[in-house]
Amino acid sequence: MNKHIDKVIRKLEIETAMFLIVAVIVFGGVAGIANGLKTKAADPVSEFSQTVSGGILAAFVRNASRVVVGSPTVAFSGTTFSFDCLTGADRTSGTLGTDSQRVYVDNPDAADGGWNLTMTTTSTNTWTDGGSNKYDFNDAGGSGCTDGADAGDTVGGQMNVDPQTSGDIIEDYSGSSEANIALQTAASFIEGSTDIVTLVAATADSVDIWRGYFTGVTIKNTIPAEQTPAAYTLSFTITATAI
Repeated sequence: MNKHIDKVIRKLEIETAMFLIVAVIVFGGVAGIANGLKTKAADPVSEFSQTVSGGILAAFVRNASRVVVGSPTVAFSGTTFSFDCLTGADRTSGTLGTDSQRVYVDNPDAADGGWNLTMTTTSTNTWTDGGSNKYDFNDAGGSGCTDGADAGDTVGGQMNVDPQTSGDIIEDYSGSSEANIALQTAASFIEGSTDIVTLVAATADSVDIWRGYFTGVTIKNTIPAEQTPAAYTLSFTITATAI
């Protein structure tokens, strides 16, 4: 009986010893793994880089949804045939910059020294019906009523542009400011003297990043006496230029 008990005890001792060895191996392995995690080299860090460049100073005609208008127009008030020159209060008028055709300037840090918004066309252009009927936009002869010394045509007529009287500046960017951005006084086109009319001038003290638009620029036409009834057109270019 005692021998049997001794045998059982020895068996338990052997099994216990084996268990302890396995335990040591297992926990030693876990400890080794944990130790390995602690001593593993740090993952490499990649540094990303990106440059945001300034854009281009530009003028656009956009609608109220900021969509560029493909073929902007300025419609003038209708008039009837007259034996007299239509000048002064009798001139026809139109508006450059309406709510559906806003004249925009985008300055994405492209003109830190200031900028001008101007309008011009080829000095020898005239209002035309596409045929032989024409009248001028830059002839000062007889207060615009008669053909003067301007070259390239033999017709009278003159256009006056008034940004300031009824015009408005609207900022369209959170950081915009009207400071040092001004609508200019009225001017009439005169060939060789005033071939470009400035609508808006921004000085070097204006904000460097700006987006806004202009409305209400009044344009008036002096039309010579006995102008043939017809539908007339004249194209102009509006440009934003860095100073």
